[in-house]
Amino acid sequence: MRTVIFIAAILLPLTGAQAGQNDSPHARECMAKNGFTYEMWRAKRAGTNAQVQSYIACRDGVSLKRAREVGKKNGNFDTW
Repeated sequence: MRTVIFIAAILLPLTGAQAGQNDSPHARECMAKNGFTYEMWRAKRAGTNAQVQSYIACRDGVSLKRAREVGKKNGNFDTW
């Protein structure tokens, strides 16, 4: 039982870190769908709040509502 808990404790943070990775091929495809590049994302010039919200939803595979919550938490929006 301790082994299972130990392995889970190691693996869970790793899976969470992958969800928000911005430089993966999948994330870059989502950026292109929303009209901006990785360089624009890094410079915080990724477009409108709606584009950023749509990008986060695509990148993380979540609803727009959840993407808005994630974006607010991470400071990705300019006015929301």
